[in-house]
Amino acid sequence: MTTPKKISSKSQQGFVLIVALILLLVLTILGLAAAQTSSVEERMAGNDRNHNMAFEAGETGLSAAYSGILQGLWSNAQFAGNANGLYLLSTCCGAGGGYTSAWTVAGAWGGALPIANPVPGLNIPEVSQQPSFLVEELPPVAPPGTNLAVQQNGSGTPPVQPYRITVYAAGGDQTTHVILQTVVTQ
Repeated sequence: MTTPKKISSKSQQGFVLIVALILLLVLTILGLAAAQTSSVEERMAGNDRNHNMAFEAGETGLSAAYSGILQGLWSNAQFAGNANGLYLLSTCCGAGGGYTSAWTVAGAWGGALPIANPVPGLNIPEVSQQPSFLVEELPPVAPPGTNLAVQQNGSGTPPVQPYRITVYAAGGDQTTHVILQTVVTQ
């Protein structure tokens, strides 16, 4: 019978080194994966913050424009001029047949508000660019619960004046943009 050969402690130390290096490699890969996941989540949170900032700036623009309408900051003559962010839907931007909304015309945004007269509440320091808005004076409409035919005959409740407000807003940097729109009456 042959006797088993003894394994020397020197050969075992080499095996431990190989196992330790493999474990170190696995831990390094896990650490890099965790760091990449953390980086992606941080970018997602930043994008969400930018979107929220743009949305809040847009809401502030809607509120400021509505406040300007209620305070009478703009006259009918300014709307009739179809410039500086103030437009009449009935005559704005259209060629012939139908109505064209000012906010859909690229050139209209060049003169978007804020205009020369500052609009109260429209200064948001955190955003990359202040919100701008267009106000369109829409044709008068019958108030809720009234008959339009009666109003056209000159009797009944007078019509109300609706306005469409369209706001363009950016977030904390120029990668996030929001367009909000509402129709209000005076």
